[in-house]
Amino acid sequence: MKSIKTIVIGVIGLSLFSFSSCAKTLPFSNITPNEALNLLGNSKGTVLIDVRTPDEYKVVHIPKSILIPESEIKEKIADVIPDKQATIIVYCQTGKRSAQAAKTLASLGYKRVFNLGGIINWPFKTESGSK
Repeated sequence: MKSIKTIVIGVIGLSLFSFSSCAKTLPFSNITPNEALNLLGNSKGTVLIDVRTPDEYKVVHIPKSILIPESEIKEKIADVIPDKQATIIVYCQTGKRSAQAAKTLASLGYKRVFNLGGIINWPFKTESGSK
C-alpha cells in the first residue's frame, strides 16, 4: 500500500501537468525594443503600428509608425496590410492595448505579429506631430 505522502505527491504532480498542458500560448510574440529596431532596419516590409489615439500619436510616436487605434484594428487592418504574412509590430503607451491589438491581428490570420509593448520603454528616437 502506498503511503499518503506518495499519493499526495502524485496527485499534485498530475494536477500541475494538467494545468500546464491547458495553459494557452500567446498567438503573437513579445519583442524588445532592440529586437524591434533590428527587424525594422533589416527586414524589408516590416510594418510598425501605433495603436494609441490620434492625440497620443501627435504628442510622441516612433518614426515611420502608422497610426491605427486599437479600437479600429479590425475594420482598417486589411486595407493597410492585406498580406497576412507581413511582419507587423504593434505598440501603445504601456503595452495593454498593443497586446489586445496583437491578439486581434493573430485572430484575423496575421502570422508574424509582434508586441513591442509601450512606447514608454522605447529608448530610441521618437518624433512629434501627425502625418
